[in-house]
Amino acid sequence: MNLAGLLALQDLDTRLQQLGNRRSRLPERAVLSSVTAALARHDAAAAACAMRVATAEAEVERIEQAAAALTTKRTRLEAQLKTVIAPREAEALMNQIATINQQRDELDEHELTTMEAETDAESEAAALAAARPALLAARDEAAAALAASEQEIDGEAGELNAERPSLLAALTADEVAWYDRMFAHHEGQGVVRLQGHRCSGCHLDLTAGELDAVKAAPADEFAECPQCSRALAR
Repeated sequence: MNLAGLLALQDLDTRLQQLGNRRSRLPERAVLSSVTAALARHDAAAAACAMRVATAEAEVERIEQAAAALTTKRTRLEAQLKTVIAPREAEALMNQIATINQQRDELDEHELTTMEAETDAESEAAALAAARPALLAARDEAAAALAASEQEIDGEAGELNAERPSLLAALTADEVAWYDRMFAHHEGQGVVRLQGHRCSGCHLDLTAGELDAVKAAPADEFAECPQCSRALAR
């Protein structure tokens, strides 16, 4: 068995895996995620402000329509009051007018409160709109930084992948099939080295007896780690 060739292939694949792990854990990715989330929160707040403004506008319109209806009714009652003679009827009309005036006062107060809320929401919306370009710029900067780091890693991976065919060509079909089985069974690390008394795959120490058994394996064959069953090179 071509131990050196299989170890070289495993070393290359391990480096590819390390690059993949590095790519998925780039700090630039976390920065982009954070900035994107901040922008999403910002846009949600802006949408809420817009809703508050629209709700206030609709409420002001409703109040004004209600106030206009009360004014029309009061005008009619005031005109009617001028024509009545009976004191009781006049008193009833005056009570209705007084009630309308109270309702108008309440509407005016409610309208003022609503308009103040609308102004506050518009001010908040304006502040959010002013802040958005900076958030967009931060997101674009983070995205560019991530893309640059990914490109660098992809370049390294591309160089390694270009070397892989020559390593495979140095192996027999049976060796490649065996390697692929070990690779799949041991999650990408089927061929490992003995480092002192320790398996570099499972990182466990071998006992003296286990170590002797590993060293007794033929020089042109891999031993098997007694802990994880990976192919173990001495």
